[in-house]
Amino acid sequence: MKQPLITLLSAFICVHLRFRILSVFALALLAAPSAHALKSDADQPINIRARSVEANEKTGVSIYTGNVVMTQGSLQIEADRVEVTLRQRQTELIHATGKPLRLRTRTDAGENIRARAARLEYHENARRVDLYGDVELRRDADVFTGAVVHYLLDEETFTADGGDGGQVSATIQPAKKDSSR
Repeated sequence: MKQPLITLLSAFICVHLRFRILSVFALALLAAPSAHALKSDADQPINIRARSVEANEKTGVSIYTGNVVMTQGSLQIEADRVEVTLRQRQTELIHATGKPLRLRTRTDAGENIRARAARLEYHENARRVDLYGDVELRRDADVFTGAVVHYLLDEETFTADGGDGGQVSATIQPAKKDSSR
C-alpha cells in the first residue's frame, strides 16, 4: 500500500514543481517589450543609449552597438549589440546579444526579475521570446537555468532545453509563511 501512496505523492510534487517553474519563468518574461512587468511600463517611452547606431529607413533596421542600454519604465536591457527591425513603424523583431546580455525589471507586486543569456530574440508577430546560451532567470531568490528557452507569450507556455548533454534546473524557495496568523 505504501508504493501507490509514494507514487501519488511523487506525481503531486512533480506537477506542483512544474507549475512553480512555469510561474517563475512567466514572471521573468513579463519584461518582453510588449508584455511589461509593471503595467505602467507599456506607456513609457523607449530609450536606447549606445556608442553607435546604424539605421536604414528603407529596410527598417537599426543596429545599436557598444554598451547598449535599452530602457522602458522599469525594464532595462544591457547588451553589446541590439538590432531592431520595424515594419510600418511597429516593432517586428528585436535581436540582442551580449557576453552576457542582462535584463532587469520589476513586477507590480514588487518582485525583482533578472535574466542573463548570450542572445535574446523577440518576435512581435509570433509573440515569442527566445533566449539562448547559458540562460539564467531569477525572480527574487528563485532561479531557473537552461541552454535554450522558447516562450509563447499569448499561450503562456515555454520549452527549455539543457543543450548538448546539459540539463535544465530550477531552485525554488519555499513561500514565506505569514507570521500574522
